[in-house]
Amino acid sequence: MVSDLADLLAKVLPTGVEITVRHVSSTPTPCEALFAAAPGQASEPTFCENHFLSVSIDSKDEGEIIIFGMEVMVYNTAHLTTIFVSKADSTGLLYLLKLPRKVSVLRLVSNTFLSYLAQTRQRPGVRLVVSLFARAQNQYLFPGSIENAGKHVLDDRGLIKWWCRAVDPILREHEPESALQETKTMDQAVEAAKASATAYLIVPSCDRFETRNFFPPTTKSDAQDRPRWLNSYPLKQLCHDPSAPPRCLVPRFPDDPKTRFLLDLDGELPEQEEGQPAPPNDGRWRSVRSLEQFWEMMSFRQECSAGRLVGFLWLVINPPGLMNSTSMESRTRATETGQIPNGSDVPAATTEDKSRTDPSKTEALDTSAPSADAKPAAASIELPRDEASNDINPFDWPEAGRGHVVLSEADYKKMMDSVLDHFYDEKEVVASTKTYIDQVASLADELTWGKKVVGSNTASSDLPQPAEGNAGSNNVLDLRLIRKRKKSQGEGSTPAVNSQEPSGSSDTFPAPSQVAPVNVLNASLVRKKKKT
Repeated sequence: MVSDLADLLAKVLPTGVEITVRHVSSTPTPCEALFAAAPGQASEPTFCENHFLSVSIDSKDEGEIIIFGMEVMVYNTAHLTTIFVSKADSTGLLYLLKLPRKVSVLRLVSNTFLSYLAQTRQRPGVRLVVSLFARAQNQYLFPGSIENAGKHVLDDRGLIKWWCRAVDPILREHEPESALQETKTMDQAVEAAKASATAYLIVPSCDRFETRNFFPPTTKSDAQDRPRWLNSYPLKQLCHDPSAPPRCLVPRFPDDPKTRFLLDLDGELPEQEEGQPAPPNDGRWRSVRSLEQFWEMMSFRQECSAGRLVGFLWLVINPPGLMNSTSMESRTRATETGQIPNGSDVPAATTEDKSRTDPSKTEALDTSAPSADAKPAAASIELPRDEASNDINPFDWPEAGRGHVVLSEADYKKMMDSVLDHFYDEKEVVASTKTYIDQVASLADELTWGKKVVGSNTASSDLPQPAEGNAGSNNVLDLRLIRKRKKSQGEGSTPAVNSQEPSGSSDTFPAPSQVAPVNVLNASLVRKKKKT
């Protein structure tokens, strides 16, 4: 049973930290497919729901102040769940909490919220991916927040590292991918019994060695034959047909640099007249002929080449019974035939799973809220019947993952468009925060909403603790390996510029404080080593 979001936050936040979290979500609605359909095929039915999490603190007697916000979109198809981080931003007023610099409250909140969504959205036998792109920018959600002197904006490299560290704890909640050696069959059996996960990162214009610098510090302790972070794109894990045209192999998210590139390239597609046979290169671009070339060309796009880097990150989570090495293509075929790779069956739906939706019993699902704190949305969703696959449906809406308030898609967009307007200074933030709270309460017909969170974590830092056996793993040079340089007459303890001495010689180098002329060795001074 997944804990409440507020309870999860209380466990990770430092003791004494008091915040108020407000989670708003929308009802799932049909949307355009993330992946373009291959020529001659229909688009995959897809549902999308929006989530917005705000974090606020009390400002003495003036009222609440928002310090952080994150917008996430959840896409569902029959065979894949995608959690996309759309926007995340701070108002620059986090300093009011007066926390130690080593405590990253915003990273703790981001990690916990994404972990919460991943846990509540994991469906039996269906792969889940957390996707985001890290692009440094002054402000995303809160206009004018850059004017706050307390706002610390990370540069491009720092932001990519920040997100990698925010996602890494979710990765560590799951087993690593099995090693590829045939002798590791026991590891594969363990992976099939438990959920596994692997993270993927692409930074256009950076090779695989440069990309490793963005990986979190925990990767240093990962086994080389079972890496948890990879510099690649999870093509086989996300796409049904890896041999399809490149335009069909990359997801299209809103306000995403690679989506804009995909749309520009689609202008190269040959026009097809109605009733005419498809051209030989149907669905293929003229300039970019492969997926590898697509990622290579991304480095020349304005978002990636204007003196800053952009990171594309995917965290692929495989449910029990499904291995990371199992391609989406073979997975789809196995599901359609009622069989699952490695001879295991999809776990039967539990009573809790059936609360998401049961299309065999109804064609319309009332979008009621999970508790008395949230108002039911005045809408119903028509569920498509899939006679070929009654076990897995593209619609998924578990109660555990819904917000404190559930709004219709139209009301959710109204909230995002008109509420978050001005965050120039503390007084402006107080007014904007109150407007936001009141408008959502009016849309949901609720007097109060949101939950108070009081941190209970006694640890002084959110940095991961060293694993057992690795305690004190700081690199300390063994004293036996230190070779002292002989002191010349009148020389103190000044270290040598070059600590390497010529083999077989006891001569010392001049100290840095001495003016050393250019030494030319006289041939008569050369002493040959006696033969033994």
